[in-house]
Amino acid sequence: MTARAFWEAGHRVFGLHGITNDGQCDCGLPSCAAILKHPRSSKWQNTPHWAEDQFNTLEKETGHLATGYGIVVRGLLVIDVDARNGGVESYASLVERVPAIAGAGLIVETGSGGGSKHLYFKIPEGVALLQHHADFPGVDFKSSGYVVGPGSLHASGNHYVAVVGTPADIDDAPPELIDLLRKPERHRAELADGSHIDVAHADIAEMLAVVDPDTNHETWVRCGMAAHHASGGTAFDVWDKWSNGGTKYPGRDKLERRWHSFGKSANPVTLGTLVHYAEAAGWKQSVVFTPTVDYSEEVVSGLPFDISDIDLKRPPGFVGTVAEWINDQCRRPREHLAVAGAITAMGNIIGLRYTDDLDGVTGNLFMFCVAGSRTGKEAILQSITELHKAVGIHIATHGSIKSEQELMRNLTRHQASYYVVDEIAHLLGKIKNAQTKGGAIYLDGVPGILMSAYSKANGFMLLTGDLKEETRRMIRQEAQQIEKQLEEGKATRGLEARLAATYQQLQSIDNGLEKPFLSLIGFTTPVNFDVMVDYQSATNGFIGRSLIFNERETVPRAKKKFKPRKLPMPLEMTLKQLFLNGEVDQTGGSRVEYYGDRTVVPTTAKAALMLEAVTEWFEDMAEEQKSITGLEALALGAYELVSKVSLVLAVPGGIRTEEHVRWSFALIKRDIEEKTRLVVSNDRAKDNPLMALRSKIANMIAGDEGETLGVICDRIRSKKKADIEHVLNEMVKAGIAIVIETYNRFNKRTTKRYKMI
Repeated sequence: MTARAFWEAGHRVFGLHGITNDGQCDCGLPSCAAILKHPRSSKWQNTPHWAEDQFNTLEKETGHLATGYGIVVRGLLVIDVDARNGGVESYASLVERVPAIAGAGLIVETGSGGGSKHLYFKIPEGVALLQHHADFPGVDFKSSGYVVGPGSLHASGNHYVAVVGTPADIDDAPPELIDLLRKPERHRAELADGSHIDVAHADIAEMLAVVDPDTNHETWVRCGMAAHHASGGTAFDVWDKWSNGGTKYPGRDKLERRWHSFGKSANPVTLGTLVHYAEAAGWKQSVVFTPTVDYSEEVVSGLPFDISDIDLKRPPGFVGTVAEWINDQCRRPREHLAVAGAITAMGNIIGLRYTDDLDGVTGNLFMFCVAGSRTGKEAILQSITELHKAVGIHIATHGSIKSEQELMRNLTRHQASYYVVDEIAHLLGKIKNAQTKGGAIYLDGVPGILMSAYSKANGFMLLTGDLKEETRRMIRQEAQQIEKQLEEGKATRGLEARLAATYQQLQSIDNGLEKPFLSLIGFTTPVNFDVMVDYQSATNGFIGRSLIFNERETVPRAKKKFKPRKLPMPLEMTLKQLFLNGEVDQTGGSRVEYYGDRTVVPTTAKAALMLEAVTEWFEDMAEEQKSITGLEALALGAYELVSKVSLVLAVPGGIRTEEHVRWSFALIKRDIEEKTRLVVSNDRAKDNPLMALRSKIANMIAGDEGETLGVICDRIRSKKKADIEHVLNEMVKAGIAIVIETYNRFNKRTTKRYKMI
């Protein structure tokens, strides 16, 4: 029997690494412990059901199936009897318990011999089964992962042989077997990605048992929060017993009070966090997780995974809660800008203290918020400030960039600088004039400093030349003023702290700024912003490394009975917890800094695989854009943005999940597409005005709601209404745009909106 039989029966198959002439695995690892058993691709979980030509290539041309193949266990239950570990005796006991399993439609003898074998059954969709049963040691019950298929070579020199049936003969698992293996239901636990699994107290105890109860305080608390959330608050005795095994046990009374506080958290820690800690300590998962990504749709969509259900106005988890609160402060709905504000503020709050486990990125981001005049950006600005005030970092928040010297002074005064800039297009215009026409020369070096600080968040930013001397002069002048006040007898703890801070700043000027953190969010209008995005700024400037949030509704209706909502206490407490992380290090409230070890946010195994797929997808995109638009730089920088945004989403929950990656990828994909359309429209304006106009219109009507002719004309004031209407009609005729008509029952008028398909 070969892989073809399984493929023809509808199963997903993939190639396994072969063996060299000297008996080594051809993966190249001299100490490989899985010879002839491990997949050629690290993304075997993503294996589709191959099309016929794909399978023919795999079978006849690549050589990937030459020595063996794996079968993705999906919709199957494979009973794996291991003779080396008492499996034969356990299997005999299992047959006594469930006689029907002996009549399996497909039975395969594995190459290890001695009675080792695989028995194949079908199982109902969504059923959660044990992988191990205490009564049957040496027998695994595989309802996920993969198995080596019959016909494959074993390291012993034998082959896996089908002794009964074919893949077409696989029958449904006996109901009594399903009942035997079904996990006992205690509580329907929700994971951070929104999926659910059934969890018993025994599962929680099993995971906690491998984690050291004397671990650091943060991990200990998160384990308790995860146990509370997964059990609906019923697993206190489990957490208490585990905690009592450590030397730091605070006593049952104190522990019980802490336990009850978990249920009031605005940011619950889900079971996935406990799973991660347990797996890091050596625990092997016995809980079957429901996949959140259907990889069967990947080949069809052309995307690394499905994002069709992503709502970019609703970030997952705690960041989504923050975005909702920001939008509540706006008299007119500003959902897109609220998301930008939430991601920026959260990135700033966690920025000095957290990093991810794969790339070492931090949460510093550049944002451009584009919306019509007088439509609510002030409320977003104020909300970001309020969030900053909640944790004390408002002292390092600035409303404008006046010069490169001031920019550097702010970065020297604080380890972090957060810029919240109203009408940023004016600043961009001045910078462009400084670089091309010699005006506002004091702004000429601003882009370079912004990009240097952006990329040096994990290292040292060196000061050089005149800028170094000018910064030193300003800081030294400030120190002298403080020294004079002290000499005059005006000594206070605040002055002494400020003087110590200035000495530290002078030292950092010589040694380099350690781990500087700089973020920026700017607000502007479509008319002012769109013309700023050209080839140079997108590929070389910080616009290319920024995210664009475009609020397309130009006349949003005011909310009825609008009343701003105060920052909820649970939300505020969560923010403070994330920033402080157990310690306060603001010197006299005058300096924002943190030079301790950053908390590393782990990534689930599936999320890590998805990030690998994102990397490859953007690299393919870069290669494509290289020959079409010359904008490959946008795609090459996209993965870093996905990594940063997904980190910001992940920190409150303590672990980065698939849902964080999916949402971040969808956001960055939209961002690159929007910037590409803007660049193309602006750069084609001279050579091909018609194509430029078409690209600009396409960018404006790409949103979910589309746009009216009046608004389009208002934003593209340099073109005649007749020309714009002509292009729109041609786009509709070509089938790339549609017209949506809506009836307003108040004014009894029908409105036409144009929308990209």
